[in-house]
Amino acid sequence: MDDRLITIATDHYTAAEVLKARLEDAGIKCFLKNVNIVQGALSEGVRVQISEKDVEKALQLIHAWKAEQEKTEMKDIKDIRRILVPVDFSDYSKNACIYALDLAYKLKSDLKIFHVYYAPIIDLVPITDAYSVQVDMDINLREMEESARKKLVSFVKEIKSIAKERSMEEVKISYSLREGIIEDEVASMADNYKPGIIIVGTKGKGEKQTEIIGSVVYRICDKSRVPVLAIPEKSEFTTDTEVRNVIYATEFDDSDFVAIRRLMNILSPFNVNIYCIHIAKDGKKTWNEAKMNALKDYFKKVKKGVKIECDLLEGSDIFKELEDYIEKQNIDLIALSNRKRGLIYRLFNPDITKQLLLRSTMPLLIFRS
Repeated sequence: MDDRLITIATDHYTAAEVLKARLEDAGIKCFLKNVNIVQGALSEGVRVQISEKDVEKALQLIHAWKAEQEKTEMKDIKDIRRILVPVDFSDYSKNACIYALDLAYKLKSDLKIFHVYYAPIIDLVPITDAYSVQVDMDINLREMEESARKKLVSFVKEIKSIAKERSMEEVKISYSLREGIIEDEVASMADNYKPGIIIVGTKGKGEKQTEIIGSVVYRICDKSRVPVLAIPEKSEFTTDTEVRNVIYATEFDDSDFVAIRRLMNILSPFNVNIYCIHIAKDGKKTWNEAKMNALKDYFKKVKKGVKIECDLLEGSDIFKELEDYIEKQNIDLIALSNRKRGLIYRLFNPDITKQLLLRSTMPLLIFRS
């Protein structure tokens, strides 16, 4: 009986290897199952198995490690004192800025408008010719920077004018300009400015509708640990309408606990109804219900008195089920964790993105797990 193997966790390959190493350091022998031998690093659904006699000890260790990790990560969760908005001067960027302005007013936050311009001339000049074109290149770079700065100043002036019209002059609006690759510079700015949230318009100049999330927004999410609020083309937020009904989509991952705390921190000024949903695909209803109940209790622990409803969505077309649910509950915001190849991967493949965003005007709040 002692030799019977029990699956203690199922995760992607890297996480499974880390857990295996930690358990073995604690004297618990582990085995990995379902590893892709050819491409191990890409394996998903890798099972970490241990002897049945070690299960109780392993669960105690895992619980202690999770508590320690959560305690460490909670230190980084603070009030939303700063909001960062990368812009490209498109109508989508303007819409995102107006959304951010209203949110900053509600949260009593500062707002920084950030533009990154790219200078391809640097990459195109051969090393052997660098000296002969140095003067011309310097002139071109200065012209590019000056042009970008003029556009940014004009853009910020327009946003400040809107703030004045809405009697929101108390919102401190600043701006910054950098040259480089947008996702790299946004991540660098986030490290220095330390915003509580990054707000981005989901369609910029030159982007097709089907590339919305898969391009700039997704790369920003991948580069920065700051929550990213992606604003679709027609999303609007005002201090009159506010945010009332919010979906938190879960895959029952460890990242839920930190994401939930961050979500409730962002939503703290609002009187919201939370709809915690799981898109079921494995038919393990009893197991999923148990996990959902645990998350429901955690929501109530994070914010006492929170109105929360939990549902498991099933059906042949899970995205149609999601759309119907959004319409039925009059949802204002969808929040989820960005786990590679997880829910966000399934939601944001080009076809699904087009369907979801064309039929919906709600923002998407993305937490990096």
